[in-house]
Parts: sequence; C-alpha cells; structure tokens
Amino acid sequence: MRLNNQVKVGLVTIICLLIQGYVFAYIMGVEPSFLISFAPLILYIIYIYANGRRSWYYDKPIYWIVAIITLTVSDLAVYALTAEG
Repeated sequence: MRLNNQVKVGLVTIICLLIQGYVFAYIMGVEPSFLISFAPLILYIIYIYANGRRSWYYDKPIYWIVAIITLTVSDLAVYALTAEG
C-alpha cells in the first residue's frame, strides 16, 4: 500500500501532536497556550493550502515533515528551558 504525500504529512502531524501533548501533560506538567498546542496543525493547514495552489513545495513532503518535527521539538525545548530557569 502506497501512501500519498498528504497522508504522510498528516500522519507526522498527528504523531507530533500526540507526542507533544503527552510530554506537556505527563512529563513537564505544564499547560501551554492554545497556539503552542496546535502549532504543528497550523503547518499542516498551510500544507493543505499549498495543495490547492499546486506549488513546487507541495510535491516535496519531506520539507513539510521536517518543518513540523522541528516546530514540535522547538516548542518542547522552549518550555523545557524556561522550566529549568
């Protein structure tokens, strides 16, 4: 079974949202703002918009996957660094 690009990016977004939610709730014990909680989803919505435009970056899902993972890790890092200080 072959997954199309939209499904790949969507699965990475869901996994990042679940990991981010778990880490915030059970490991860090913080309640992040709404915007931080759904930041990976915002990138996915932008990806869907790019789908309608048929731009060159729509055909490169690895760029979007890396951007979503990077945003998730940076959100977690910001909260981890501010909790230590």
